[in-house]
Amino acid sequence: MLYLHLFNEMDKTESVFDKTNKVQQIIDVAQKRFGVYGLEKTSMRELAEDLNLSKASLYYYFPDKESIYKAVFEKEQDEFIGKISERILNIEEPELLLREYAVTRLSYFRTLLNLSRLRLEAYSDLKPVFKESIILFKEKEKEIIVKIFEKGITKSIFYINDTYNTASLFLDLLKGLRISVVNDKKTLIIEQEEFDRLLEKTMNFTDIFIKGLKTK
Repeated sequence: MLYLHLFNEMDKTESVFDKTNKVQQIIDVAQKRFGVYGLEKTSMRELAEDLNLSKASLYYYFPDKESIYKAVFEKEQDEFIGKISERILNIEEPELLLREYAVTRLSYFRTLLNLSRLRLEAYSDLKPVFKESIILFKEKEKEIIVKIFEKGITKSIFYINDTYNTASLFLDLLKGLRISVVNDKKTLIIEQEEFDRLLEKTMNFTDIFIKGLKTK
């Protein structure tokens, strides 16, 4: 009986492992299709065909395409956090760190395949679905910015009383710059000329913000 029990437990573990792999495979394949066709022009049938699955099998893992899109959205957020963490890992100067973060963040939002293909109207409709993910992502961003601020404080370069709220302000202002570019557009896609202007504004803003952090 003991051997049978151990076999059953092992079988359960393998099943969980297989399911996790299948979910990841679905997310990876969906990321590519959403990147090419966008959310609105993608159907569950097409996703199932890409995966060589039946629609019923796909629905077993995800209840609808919006939930798959959310999973892709979260994957791309994690990829960004990993990318920015890796890029700033060996930078010691806090001013350079903050500038690098601002530029990398801007590039990320421009090249984010799936979010950028959304019409603004569709993005607004999906906001409730993404609300928790967006909040969690912003908290992860704040953690990185706070660490940069703390490094600057340790080096007596930055003088900040409340690092958390200052990090939140920095991110909100960066978001405001980006929104000012896409505000009158039908999609979130930023063209090269718009990106160049936004990059210049972002760098100017970041320099001004850093000067404020260096004031006692």
